[in-house]
Amino acid sequence: MIKVLKLVAHIVWAVSMIGLGTLIGASYGWAHHGWIGAVALGFVGFGVGAFLAADPFVVLEFLQ
Repeated sequence: MIKVLKLVAHIVWAVSMIGLGTLIGASYGWAHHGWIGAVALGFVGFGVGAFLAADPFVVLEFLQ
């Protein structure tokens, strides 16, 4: 039961971090560089979000 809850929490964490990174990158790109910037920085945000989704403790290290 605990393994299932841990897996669900990790999936929710990963989806939210990847989505947040993509959203921030795309919105910044759209505001400053137009639709090409939105696409490019959306991909960059996706990569950063995927990096942060791999291990939640990395985010906690940045917050300290």
